[in-house]
Amino acid sequence: MKKILSLLLAMTLAFSLAACGGQEASLGGNGMAVEEAGASEAASQPTGTETSAEESAGEGGTLVAYFSWSGNTEQMAQIIAEQTGGSLFEIEPATPYTDDYDTLLDIARQEQSDNARPELAAQVEDWDSYDVVFVGYPNWWSDAPMAVYTFLESYDWTGKTLIPFNTSASGGFGRSLSGIEESAAGAEILDGLDLTESELSDAQSRITEWLDGPGLNG
Repeated sequence: MKKILSLLLAMTLAFSLAACGGQEASLGGNGMAVEEAGASEAASQPTGTETSAEESAGEGGTLVAYFSWSGNTEQMAQIIAEQTGGSLFEIEPATPYTDDYDTLLDIARQEQSDNARPELAAQVEDWDSYDVVFVGYPNWWSDAPMAVYTFLESYDWTGKTLIPFNTSASGGFGRSLSGIEESAAGAEILDGLDLTESELSDAQSRITEWLDGPGLNG
């Protein structure tokens, strides 16, 4: 992903010269209280593609959008933004979720059962200026929180590159990747990164390795 930034800067300089010359909640089937924990189902792993993030970036910028309840996913988002130079956007429901964990369990399960799309507090400005969008979220009942799907379905993903990241206790992405593919129709989805709570202490190096790895750079 660092190559994306170099490419963007180089193209910006070229255009200028030309102008002159002319704690997430752990919501799992067992209700364990660890940030953004997954259900007991095995995690679905992302599938690699032949397209690199550098190739997909084109002239546009990078956005790091995330939903976080207790802070773990936010931690990942901040590191990704720092390493890529991306802009941060927090996905927040218009009606904030409760701070009470037990109540949150019930709300999250009911929203999933209803296939709800909670209204969001804000929208991304200048959406068309971003070609690469990282999307982060916790694993709630082996899926993404429904507010994330509201976000995905609010924009046109045609020609954009979507890169997911996730926090959980052990469930990884769960079944969320298929939901993301459906809700972000038209996006090129690259390899994602999921970290458990125990892995967050080493998040900086894990994210660096991921961003420099073959899944994102071809």
